[in-house]
Amino acid sequence: MRDLHFIPRISRALRSASYVGLVLLCAAVLTVGAVFYLWQRYQFVSLGYEVNRLRAAKTRLREVIEPLEVEAAYLSRLERIDALARKEQGMRPPRPAQVILLEDNVPPVPEAR
Repeated sequence: MRDLHFIPRISRALRSASYVGLVLLCAAVLTVGAVFYLWQRYQFVSLGYEVNRLRAAKTRLREVIEPLEVEAAYLSRLERIDALARKEQGMRPPRPAQVILLEDNVPPVPEAR
């Protein structure tokens, strides 16, 4: 019976070790939670900067595109193209004999072999 006197010490040591383990586990969970929170905040702030940078780029591109759209509308006007074709290429309207009207519901012509 003399050998059993150390059992209460082991019991206290195990309780003390489990308490330390529980404290370490809680500290680890809190640390992981804090790191995750800080990572999310960092992502939030960096994405905010990225959104602002992209909005500024979008504004700059709109300022570049608007004059190009106006120029494209001017250059593609049918009156301007007709005047250029007549003046620079020497083109003229087709004669009535040159005009061939096509019907919408005409079946395709079979190919000759």
